Amino acid sequence: MNTTINMITKKNTEEPWEKEGGQSPLAAFVNYIHPISEEATRYINEHSFPQQVDRGSYLLKAGETCKHLYFIRKGVIRGYIKDGTKEVTTWITAENEMVSSIRGLSQQEPSLENIQAIEHCDLIVATYDSLHYLYEHHLEVNIVGRKLLEQYYRDAEERAFISRIPNASKRYRHFLETKSNLSNRIPLKYIASYLGMTIETLSRIRSKKI
Repeated sequence: MNTTINMITKKNTEEPWEKEGGQSPLAAFVNYIHPISEEATRYINEHSFPQQVDRGSYLLKAGETCKHLYFIRKGVIRGYIKDGTKEVTTWITAENEMVSSIRGLSQQEPSLENIQAIEHCDLIVATYDSLHYLYEHHLEVNIVGRKLLEQYYRDAEERAFISRIPNASKRYRHFLETKSNLSNRIPLKYIASYLGMTIETLSRIRSKKI
């Protein structure tokens, strides 16, 4: 059964990072993007928590307002919109990436898309309020935010580019060049939807071993 997990906000009462050397993987990820202070690192350690979600679970459903950011330690997540009864996959991402709703985080408006785990996922979760506390009290975190936003723009540009390639085989070839790690990992229906083709067309293209 598909479930929604975005309403879970309570941190573990026990120290969650004992097996991680005392540091949240989210804090390590942020420090990798740009060095932050020990105080900011400590705040992230205290205000992020691990969460596991099953395949098919929803981090967010269309119409809900996003309150969380998710760092993917393991697993694959997709975003999709509904066109009638049809699901249109708009993005797919995997380990060592951040996931959230841009509309939700920037404007706190209801999301237009669904965010769903398509594998069992190990996540690190932080809240929107914690992010804004860091922005307001630790200026260096704003640099991290800017760099993540730049990455979101690059990813959006990539999606716009691939959607404009008129030839289906060339779209799939481009997918292999940029997301080869996912080509044999996730169900073909999600790749086909992301590339704007039927699963039958994708199967024919793959059979040619381009």
